[in-house]
Amino acid sequence: MDVVVIGAGLAGARVVESYREAGGGGSVAIVGAELHPPYHRPPLTKRILRGEAEPADALVRAAVDYRALDVDLRLDTAARALDLRNRRVELAGGEAVAFERLVIATGALPRRLPVPGVDLSGVFTLRTLDDSLAVRATAANADRAVVIGTGFIGLEVAASLRSRGLEVTIVDVAPAPFATLGAPVFSDYLVELYREQGIEMLLEDGVAAFAGDGALSSVVTASGRTLPAQLAVVGVGVAPATGWLEGCGLELENGVVVDSSYRSSADGVYAAGDVASFVDPVFGRRRRIEHWSNADYQGRALGRILAGIDEPYDRVSTFFTELFGTAYKFFGDSAATDHIELEGDFRDGRAVVRYYRGGDLHAALLTGQSEEREGELQERIRSDALAATA
Repeated sequence: MDVVVIGAGLAGARVVESYREAGGGGSVAIVGAELHPPYHRPPLTKRILRGEAEPADALVRAAVDYRALDVDLRLDTAARALDLRNRRVELAGGEAVAFERLVIATGALPRRLPVPGVDLSGVFTLRTLDDSLAVRATAANADRAVVIGTGFIGLEVAASLRSRGLEVTIVDVAPAPFATLGAPVFSDYLVELYREQGIEMLLEDGVAAFAGDGALSSVVTASGRTLPAQLAVVGVGVAPATGWLEGCGLELENGVVVDSSYRSSADGVYAAGDVASFVDPVFGRRRRIEHWSNADYQGRALGRILAGIDEPYDRVSTFFTELFGTAYKFFGDSAATDHIELEGDFRDGRAVVRYYRGGDLHAALLTGQSEEREGELQERIRSDALAATA
């Protein structure tokens, strides 16, 4: 194969789409471990979980469309090992696929809690489409749920389950929701919002065990509380899916190490999306970003690079979330910023938190802003960050 993409997620789909659109020729294959064609992950914790959308609604494109692109889409096929010397990927079924150029887009895997009862029926992580459907089916016959974690997955799942009518308790070892954002005013607002929605939030607490006879009946917290529940969803972060690459000779460190053009330490091997530890020239540091917008952008850019169009990473990173019908966006990189300023009020649906390093704007957390205002913020962040790294 001229181009082989390992990982049938958004980044992998965008690579082959962009490659063909830019005139890339030769044979192309996508190899994915799941049964489904590439799909968008944001709906999994929201519209699909709430029953407002079905699996087909989340697809990047229908399977037949990959045939129209002359792409060999191989699903339900996991990669087992990478043989750099012979330039081939060994697959779980014993087959091997040879490549001229390889794109690693295997994404990330959810972390599991190392506590008793984690394998009980009714205890889930939520990363895949099948996970979302399984949580949805369980929620249909449950009245109480416990969600572990106050990052993206935890807060989105808790909001969706509450909208389905379940009694929901959130448990997290962190002192505040979205604590990693470093915006206490936003965290305080979220605590108030979730409690107004009838969700109990137990912060600075953890899970000691999941209890039940075959199926979940309660969650025992580290502080000793017993929370009745028929459903638990663990959202405590993810790790890059690089286990199959161990020992192959590729440089790995918190993902596949690549440059700003997505090139790895091995000739003709690239990585994009959640699995890629890349050089961000805007902020002058190495990063790995686990969000839809990054997989979308990097996949498109890498496809053009493979087709001969030089397009290294050059953008202000973004992410978004939706909680109880309100969208929140984050632009830039808050690492090493030293103070924040608030404009507006999250309770009024219009607010901007600006993150500064000295007098330079490096990030912004916002809701209820116009596209023009969002564009102005992104341009200011980009300009200040580039000036700081010059």
